[in-house]
Amino acid sequence: MTTAELEALGALTREYAAFQSRKSGLATALGGLMAILLVLAALSPNLMGADLLQRPLLHYILFVPFLWLVLKWLGGLLLYRGLGRVKAMPDERYERRRWFWILGLALFLMAYLLVGLYAFMNGFLIQKPSFAPLSPPAAWILWLPLLYLLPTPWLIRGIEEARVYAVLVAQCMIWLVPLFLFAFGARTPPNQAWSMSGHLAMTAFLALILVIQTWGALAMIRGWKEHRKYLAILRALPREA
Repeated sequence: MTTAELEALGALTREYAAFQSRKSGLATALGGLMAILLVLAALSPNLMGADLLQRPLLHYILFVPFLWLVLKWLGGLLLYRGLGRVKAMPDERYERRRWFWILGLALFLMAYLLVGLYAFMNGFLIQKPSFAPLSPPAAWILWLPLLYLLPTPWLIRGIEEARVYAVLVAQCMIWLVPLFLFAFGARTPPNQAWSMSGHLAMTAFLALILVIQTWGALAMIRGWKEHRKYLAILRALPREA
């Protein structure tokens, strides 16, 4: 091989190593699609009464982030390991940005956990036997945030993965709020008029849905572009004569 060919091969190797160590390709697109589907599923009226294995189907939605982690791992093995394992050069700036997302998610989950425990300890949330068949286990407010946080240092490799996982987890924790309020919160009289804070909360909720839908569409585009870039790396490899 000539010097130019060796340099080109070295550049391709660095790109492949960076892709394998920090990017997910179609897993990013899948995360964006899951974020969109989570919104549509949580807002579907037909989903409220659906059951699976004698539990409300809505409860299983809370485990979608773990499903994405499994599919991401399987996709990486099947799609992005054809040239073997390569370790990328350390990038301290990139690692700091990745840990920024992980620590931000950790702070959000810890704050969520503390607020939930405070609500139960002060009587804002109380178990109601009549709603027990539909209510999630009260212990979820304690161990679910910890369970979400547990795999992040080892399974989240890049910034895009951290963003996808943070969005999916945040969605699940947001959908957990109405579940807990419905099952454990005080009943609101049906003829009570909405206050200004109620209107603002609903406006913020609708804006959040729009942001998630937009982000999900952009994540699908970014993931597809990453996948095409990986295919371009494979095509650019030198062929044996």
